[in-house]
Amino acid sequence: MSSALSLATTVKPRLELVLVGGGHAHVEVLRQAAMKRPAHVRLTVIARDLQTPYSGMLPGLLAGHYSHGDAHIDLRPLCQAAGARLYHAEAIGLDLIGQQVLCDRRPPVPFERLSLDIGSRPDMASVPGAGQHALPVKPVDGFRRGWAAIEAGLRDGIEKRRITVIGAGAGGVELCLALQHRLAQAGLGGKASFALVTKSATVLPTHPPAVQRIFSGVLAERGVAVTTGQSVNAVQADAVVLDDGTTMPSDVMLWVVDAGAPAWLRDTGLALDDRGFVKVNQYLQSTSHADVFGAGDVIAFGPRPLAKAGVFAVREGPVLAHNLLGSPDAALQAYVPQRRFLTLVSTGNQHAVGARGRLWVRGDWVWRWKNRIDRRWMRMYQALRPGAMAMGGMAPAAADGSDAMAAMRCAGCGAKIDGDILRRALHDVAIPPREGVLLGVSDAEDASAIAVPPGQALVQSVDFFRALIDDPWLFGRIASLHCLSDLFATGAAAHSALMTAVLPHAPPRLQENDLRALLRGVVEELKHAGATLIGGHTGEGMELSLGLTVNGLAPVAQLLRKGALKAGDALILTKALGTGALFAADMRGDARAPWVIAAIDSMLRSNGPPGEAARAAGAIACTDITGFGLAGHLLEMLRASALDAELSLDAVPTLPGAADLAARGIESTMAPANRAAGERFMTLGSGRAGLLFDPQTSGGLLIGIAADKADALLAALRPHAPDAAVIGRVLPRAGARPRIALVD
Repeated sequence: MSSALSLATTVKPRLELVLVGGGHAHVEVLRQAAMKRPAHVRLTVIARDLQTPYSGMLPGLLAGHYSHGDAHIDLRPLCQAAGARLYHAEAIGLDLIGQQVLCDRRPPVPFERLSLDIGSRPDMASVPGAGQHALPVKPVDGFRRGWAAIEAGLRDGIEKRRITVIGAGAGGVELCLALQHRLAQAGLGGKASFALVTKSATVLPTHPPAVQRIFSGVLAERGVAVTTGQSVNAVQADAVVLDDGTTMPSDVMLWVVDAGAPAWLRDTGLALDDRGFVKVNQYLQSTSHADVFGAGDVIAFGPRPLAKAGVFAVREGPVLAHNLLGSPDAALQAYVPQRRFLTLVSTGNQHAVGARGRLWVRGDWVWRWKNRIDRRWMRMYQALRPGAMAMGGMAPAAADGSDAMAAMRCAGCGAKIDGDILRRALHDVAIPPREGVLLGVSDAEDASAIAVPPGQALVQSVDFFRALIDDPWLFGRIASLHCLSDLFATGAAAHSALMTAVLPHAPPRLQENDLRALLRGVVEELKHAGATLIGGHTGEGMELSLGLTVNGLAPVAQLLRKGALKAGDALILTKALGTGALFAADMRGDARAPWVIAAIDSMLRSNGPPGEAARAAGAIACTDITGFGLAGHLLEMLRASALDAELSLDAVPTLPGAADLAARGIESTMAPANRAAGERFMTLGSGRAGLLFDPQTSGGLLIGIAADKADALLAALRPHAPDAAVIGRVLPRAGARPRIALVD
């Protein structure tokens, strides 16, 4: 069927640009994308760490001069500002022929142009025992966790520790002095001795002789034993073995040398140097693959060797942004690294040494100068906030090639996704068979059919909503679990589903990429639930949206119901509250990445096992917490059961950051309506009560169960619902309408 009006327009070709890693150069690409919003580019970022540490502030962070937030760039608001999709995943390979980034624990991500800024890692494989006994400085989050354990041991009374820093470049020297200062400030200085080992003839071998002499003096004054001209040949549990066979006793070994490239690069087919780094030309473009670029520590710069230093990555950023975000036919810009540059090295306390060429300065004022430079650089990336671009979407293009949100496209059945796109996407996604499906996806019929066994109830539900996250695969998983939750709240086993999807206006190849990813997410969760996809409908729209009509089967006599509460029942909530407030904040760029990660993890926990546990424990009253919030859905149960309830606010679990956002008045657009509908049935107290009205996406179950069975049910829930808690109890009805009493 086609639309009555022929309004279709051509779509300007768009580039699928993927950035792997959130390094210093890539954050500049994102900043410039936020400033310019290039219409021809669809930008996706794949990052293992959503908070990027700034190398220049790392010593100050370890010394205690900076907070975590001071020294990290949160990629979520930065990507929101740039209109970029952020995929929280670790790249583990490239398919350069198929143009895909291979990721750990998620489907491949297609690209047409790719950039790598994934840094380096200390190369420990060539030194026996290093991987087992030494703590590498990178990745930074792993190092901080390891050091926290060491420091906790010292606080708890462990005897004096001998700490050896292996590597005496700027990173090793600053690390040593920062940690020594940290322990001294904590009153633990007398419980640790420090030593430096380097194969170089002196500390700071790439710095001017005057700076080397200054730091040799500082290290001597601080009691740091320095061994030069010796490599570490082996690392033991209680010692390091040097080139000359000397065994140096040590309890803690910190590895800050010999940065190496990620091992998976060797299997990609990219041109690499003899150390495994990606060879690039003066345009930061792979010398073997013109559609691949790179920056930072992961590259081997062809025109001349560069040190693995943040100063180069920072200067590469604007050039990389020009070459990645410019129009496909624009001339590439060459990167010309500076021969001389300012270096600022701190001494652990708030004192630093600066040098450029043969000139050098030192003092507390140099540290303050460095601090101002670092904070000014960080503000460029920490202050950006989202613009108005629709999540996951792109504006259609007018016939003349100009972008316009108002460009007219077909409506009605003319807005369906192209049949070839749909067939290819379905072909690439393995849809498992399901007993009882008479007509399904493989039959190419216009309707599906399922058989219902005797004595079973067919349980059905439907839900549909806009994407709250810009990763189609992840959104497909979350939306599927949200829709299936209605079945699990009745105690039904999931059987099958029909999918309705709206994809943003885009060129066919990009729509196909999104549809394939969306289908993979949906089918993955349906398969985990024992269900299958049996049909659906796709269409075009302004933003990514998805809904499922889900079918389940349950013995008629064993259905869980909202109206089955009994006075005295304990009320158990299986998931923490706060997704509405957190994603409202995320859209504004006010949600921290760890908060959003925790919310996503919660939404990806299925309510299937908790529903089964509830029924097995003897519960007969249950509902799931979704758009009307905890208060609204509890009121539905109380109306149906003609009872009242009491809730303990302190017992209600909340997601990290949710209470902080509620106190600041940041909430979902549906929360005020939920509050207006529910507050006349309850007396509100503290600000935390606002989260009772917070709409939940893929929220938990609210279960009513006899009080003497509550502990056993909680124990059964714990492996599947770690936040599960008894949050209140059911009371006899005291008036004409239900009441919820709140207690702190």
